[in-house]
Amino acid sequence: MSLGMGMGFGGGPSAHSDVLSASPDDVSSKLKLVEEVKSRGRACVASKAYPDAASLYTKGIEVLSSILSEEESAKKEIAILYSNRSLVLLQMGKVTEALESADAACENDSTYVKAHWRRGQACNACGNTADALSAFEKALTLEPANKALKREVQAAKEKKEQEEQAAKEAEENDANAEAVVDPPKTVSPLNKEAPKTSTKKSASSSNSTSKDVKEDGDSNLFTASDHVRGYKIRSDGKKTSYFDREISEETKQLIGDIAPKKIDPNAPVADDNAPKPLPVEGASAWNKAGTWEEKDVTSWAKETLEAALLTAEYILPHGSPSPGAHAVVSKVSKFDGHASFATVRGKKRYIYEFGFTLDWVLTLGDDHKQSCNGKMTFPDVDGTVELGDGYDIVDYHVDGSSSAGTGPLLDRFVRDGGLRDNIHKAIDDWVRLFRATY
Repeated sequence: MSLGMGMGFGGGPSAHSDVLSASPDDVSSKLKLVEEVKSRGRACVASKAYPDAASLYTKGIEVLSSILSEEESAKKEIAILYSNRSLVLLQMGKVTEALESADAACENDSTYVKAHWRRGQACNACGNTADALSAFEKALTLEPANKALKREVQAAKEKKEQEEQAAKEAEENDANAEAVVDPPKTVSPLNKEAPKTSTKKSASSSNSTSKDVKEDGDSNLFTASDHVRGYKIRSDGKKTSYFDREISEETKQLIGDIAPKKIDPNAPVADDNAPKPLPVEGASAWNKAGTWEEKDVTSWAKETLEAALLTAEYILPHGSPSPGAHAVVSKVSKFDGHASFATVRGKKRYIYEFGFTLDWVLTLGDDHKQSCNGKMTFPDVDGTVELGDGYDIVDYHVDGSSSAGTGPLLDRFVRDGGLRDNIHKAIDDWVRLFRATY
């Protein structure tokens, strides 16, 4: 699956022809191009420009595949790009191609959770529930605390059971149908003539036929069944197709005069050699056609997102094993990533991708002298995650100095819910702030 120079996924010209047609020679330039491709791809996914996203991810795969022998990390990056391409192909309805991309993602990095997740989604779309269940279960073994994956596994199990029950019932019905055989019809030797059928039409039949025509003033236009076939009467009294759209005078005024115009040979023609505006400072170096402009806001994003994360807290409710216990995020570390917003043909798109580790503290007891400490890492906070869906975590860890016997409590109110849910909410609120600010 490759693209022509500057062509989009659908075969037509693309707003991203500057990067799709780029052919850097050295490894450093190729890696920079891939970063640009990934950045634009995320923006396209966020704005549901799926064909453009597919084109960009395909370009990234081609470029990284050319440096596999020189960059050890390229294979994992290729898996991410294949996984992302599977997502957008599925959104485009290309289910077979989506499954192929998901398979390639799994082959390049079998430990990548989202690769197996995308494979499960593609198998579902292809109607292969058994393979979908297997893929979701594989993803869940890699990330056992993922609530969304648990829901996917449960849904796939229920669907598989329903399909098996339906297949069983269909098999029983077929068996019953084969068991019922009509007895052969015999003709009496004394009466070998076949019974005669009457060709006389009943009065009721003729009456019914005569009533097929409406008795109103439109009887010459409509029969009683014309509405089923899709006809209607326009305001000028003409009979026309049901799908014919009649434009009102008001609408015509809004549209204006759309009749073809004669070209004036004396009209001035745009001069291609006229001086062009200077490039905007900070604009993408790849953008030659002026179809894509991007502004980096990483500094603002990191500052505001870190502040939002540090507000996340959770107080255990009455009825819980330790009511009043207080869980908070105490520190944000290993904070990497970037954020920007791009203007593509007048439309704004928001691009962000972050990963970070959060230190947390849960204070127990009325005297608040007992506490548990630990860390959890959020590797993929980006625009491919829908608000409200939650974010994956890895490397969840509880310090050895934490109070004994608190494991189940921490799993329930820190790792799987409680504090983690409020962290998700803090991230979603930051995304809304990002969109509102820029």
